[in-house]
Amino acid sequence: MQLPLIVLFLILNNVFGDKGQDFNIVQEAINQLSDEQKQQILQLLMGGGRAQSRQDISRQDNSNWCCTIDPGIEALSKTRMVQFYVQRHARTKCGYHDCGLFGWSSCTKWCDNYWSEAQWNVESYLVYQARLCPQTNLKCCAGYLTIVNHCFTFEEIMNNKEIFDQLVALGIPINALG
Repeated sequence: MQLPLIVLFLILNNVFGDKGQDFNIVQEAINQLSDEQKQQILQLLMGGGRAQSRQDISRQDNSNWCCTIDPGIEALSKTRMVQFYVQRHARTKCGYHDCGLFGWSSCTKWCDNYWSEAQWNVESYLVYQARLCPQTNLKCCAGYLTIVNHCFTFEEIMNNKEIFDQLVALGIPINALG
């Protein structure tokens, strides 16, 4: 499907007021370009060999990608070693003391001993983790356009003079009415 050049011109010059429709039409125009043409536009948007700018460095996150489905959360069972202390008690014979009538007998003296003993146990627990979005369900979030599996804002593309020059070089007349 070939888009009318006037519609593309009006979109690229922000004449239409409906940004959502603009996104869709521009994305369609980009999708119809050849792979080589898309690569050329991508190189211009990514800096084309110049030193990385702050914007390029901040682009290295994935916050501009959205999942078209809710992948859900999974519960993972994990185990860990846990150390705990147990109080122990023992009664031992620790000598004799006088007992009986007039203390003439001797009785065993008992002593109580207390101590803590370290013990180990294996404990199971659950960890809840968000599932990864399947790659087939990843797409650019609202407000971003896809060019060769990279997401760019509408403004990045529309405000780039080099991109305009490249689109003209690819046969899309940007200044046809001007």
